[in-house]
Amino acid sequence: MSALIILKVRLGPLVSLEVTGESCKEICEALKGYEDLNKQVDAMCADLAERVYPEGDEPAVKQEQEVQNEV
Repeated sequence: MSALIILKVRLGPLVSLEVTGESCKEICEALKGYEDLNKQVDAMCADLAERVYPEGDEPAVKQEQEVQNEV
């Protein structure tokens, strides 16, 4: 008797992952490439962050520095 296993993981507001298999072994096989996918998504997000914040500073960091400079 086989059962359908659906693994759903929400990685963020815009990213989710769904893997379907009939056994834990199948799910494990499907997830083997997840580490590579994770590296690719991380690189894409880092590239996007560099484009949005070309100086490397996020607004929260700038605000904190401004407050420290005023004191």
